[in-house]
Amino acid sequence: MSSVSSQPTPLTPFQVNCAEPAQFRQFIRQALADTRVSIPAFMVQDMDVATQTVTVQIAIQERVRTPKGPQWQDLPPIARVPPMIYRGGGFSVTLPLKKGTEGMLIFCDCCFDLWWNNGTNNAPPAQNLQAGQGPSGSQQQIGMHRHEFWDCGFYPGLSSRPNILSDYSTDSLQIRSDDGTTVIDVSESGVNITAPEVNAKSTGGTPLALVNDTWFQWWKTNIYPFLVSKGYAGPGIPLVPETTVLKGQ
Repeated sequence: MSSVSSQPTPLTPFQVNCAEPAQFRQFIRQALADTRVSIPAFMVQDMDVATQTVTVQIAIQERVRTPKGPQWQDLPPIARVPPMIYRGGGFSVTLPLKKGTEGMLIFCDCCFDLWWNNGTNNAPPAQNLQAGQGPSGSQQQIGMHRHEFWDCGFYPGLSSRPNILSDYSTDSLQIRSDDGTTVIDVSESGVNITAPEVNAKSTGGTPLALVNDTWFQWWKTNIYPFLVSKGYAGPGIPLVPETTVLKGQ
């Protein structure tokens, strides 16, 4: 009579190698799910000008586990997020950030609380170390967490398709309103300004003398014909004075 061996059948090397990669892939998949890098978001309040921070809502829902099973839910808004302000060399470009402004949230590698509150301090190395700073003035971390939900900055500008710009210029630099009513257009052929009104002030706040429509009409009727009668052969009157001559009151 034959007998059946009580010893378990050993796994072949192929079976072992198939099981381990599956576990590793699951570990990697879970680690990636817990790592935040960047994601579209929009402002849910106007910018707090005093603190220069914004409150934003992540624009994409996430599937979360609940007692009722997996559900798609909004993540909670993130408050006191510093927005990106394009600046350098003592100059800045600011935007009137309002509720509904779309953009991109960037989640930082590590906690930046000390840097955000104190900036980079170029004090001597000994003083830096006592104040929790590195030898070069860089800031230490309060916590060792990485890519956390609250360590983020808001970069306005990334837009969804319903909010794309109309009449996008492909051959010039423009500073413009989204509706196109106010545009400063800079190209190789020159600079054009389109605006309901153009005003200028000195740094002391005194209005500068600009050409208004009344003065232009007087000049065109009285001065320019006189100049031509005396042999003036310089530039002529602009064909479209409303857009080619700066007007101010």
